[in-house]
Amino acid sequence: MRAALRLLAIAGALASAPVSAQAPDGRALFIRPDKGNCIACHQLPGAAGPATKADIGPPLDGARLKGWDSEKLRALLEDPARMVPDTVKPPYGRHRILEAAEIDRLVEFLRALP
Repeated sequence: MRAALRLLAIAGALASAPVSAQAPDGRALFIRPDKGNCIACHQLPGAAGPATKADIGPPLDGARLKGWDSEKLRALLEDPARMVPDTVKPPYGRHRILEAAEIDRLVEFLRALP
């Protein structure tokens, strides 16, 4: 009986866990074709992501992104045409390709690049 109650308690805790705990991290979003798919245009440094020859967008590394604070990165992902009117970068936020929390995770991932 005690074991059954314990299992019910664990199941209840898992069922009430926040959805964000199960959501993909920034690296996964960067790579996923149905979400960011950033890897189609950008290269990442070293072991930060899969090797690619993508060159539509600039290679991304900590040195390149050094002057970019989180708000500026977020704005670029939300609607890049506001910063660069002739960009081919998709407006991930404006077109609802990514949710706000997903954009936040991408920003965290980009800010942590070596």
